[in-house]
Parts: sequence; C-alpha cells; structure tokens
Amino acid sequence: MANYLDKEELAREFYPLVRKIAYDLVRSLPPSISVDDLIQEGIIGFLSAIEKFDPQRNLKVSTYVTSRIKGAMLDYLRSMDWMPRTLRKQMKAIEKKRIEKLNEDPQKAPEEVNSEIARELGMEVKDVEMVEREISRDQILSLDKYFFEEEGEENFSSDDEGPDKAFEKQELKTKLEKAIRSLNEREQLILSLYYEEELNFKEISKVLDISESRVCQIHSTALSKIKEMIKEWV
Repeated sequence: MANYLDKEELAREFYPLVRKIAYDLVRSLPPSISVDDLIQEGIIGFLSAIEKFDPQRNLKVSTYVTSRIKGAMLDYLRSMDWMPRTLRKQMKAIEKKRIEKLNEDPQKAPEEVNSEIARELGMEVKDVEMVEREISRDQILSLDKYFFEEEGEENFSSDDEGPDKAFEKQELKTKLEKAIRSLNEREQLILSLYYEEELNFKEISKVLDISESRVCQIHSTALSKIKEMIKEWV
C-alpha cells in the first residue's frame, strides 16, 4: 500500500489525467452536469484506488487508477436522474422505431430515419434529434464502465464484493462479449474505435470516411441491439 508521501506524489502526477477524463466525459453530457463535480468524484475514486492498490499484483498503477477514476465518475452520473419521465418514455419509443428502420435498411441516412420517426410518432424532427442525443448519452453511461474495464482489473475487486456479486459481474461481461460478437462488422469496428482506441465520433468519421451523424447513429444502434439481446438472455 502506498504511504502518505507516495499518495501525495501520485495525486500531483495523476491530477491532469483526472481533468482530462472529466472534460472528455462532460462533452457528451447535458450542460447541467458540472465538470468540477466530475473532477471531484474522479479524485475520490483515485484516492480510493491508491488505498486498495497492491504493488505485489501484476498490474500497472496507471492502468488501475485510470479505470477507477472513470468508474467513480460514471457511478456518480448513474446515481443522478436528470431526465423527466416523459423524456424517458420518448427515448424508449424512438429507440424502438430506430432499430426497426435500420433493420429494414441499414444504409438509410440518419436524417431520413429521424424524419420518418418524427412523422410516425407525431413529433418535430428537432425534438427527435434532441431525444436521440439523450439516448446516446444514456447508453454510454449504462455500458461505458464495462467497456472501459481493463483486463486484469477483476483482481482488484472491492473487499465487500462477495462471490455472488462477482459472479453477476462476470456473467454480464460474458453476455456483453457475446452480444458484441453478434453485431455486424461495421458496428463492431465503431465500438472498438470508440471504447478501445478512445476516438471520439468526429475522429471515427474521418477514419471511416463517413459522416459524424452516421457514426453516432451506428454507435447508438449497436448499443440498443446489445441492450435488447441482454434483456432476452436474462
């Protein structure tokens, strides 16, 4: 376990990383979410990670604390519920319609999909686009922690996590991996670029030479498919 001086030195070293993770995350969140609050939660997660870190284990401190910093921020965000019930109802309806439309024609442009959804649900296109952004945010918060976990982090489960909880986490992880493998090649590639290579939608659009809105659409649809598959398997 790191002593006091070690923690103080590590805190100075990793503070820029905490800020970077917070600012990267807040870009996909509503304006009401404070980046300072995310930084504070990240620091708490970092200090907790340092307390639990065992240098005898075969894992780099940077790998371990990075995952715990982001995990703490995501836990904080998941504990908040800033969405009204009516918005969540709209999200569910639009998510279902979008999957139907893209199953019919995977190449359909995002603008065309949104226009058809708006017409069928009696909404304005701009409102559908707003709800689509909330869907994307909600999906990222729901699944990001599991995609972000580094190999080997399970060796550092919290002391109060019993075998039942550990089994549930491993089972969910197995289901996620199975669901991802069932996606088409383009969907898997975008998830890989986003979660493993940590590219944002704009960067992915340049790599794949497609529009940023298309990247967002494919990413969101892939996560919707994963959620539906996991529900069926429960």
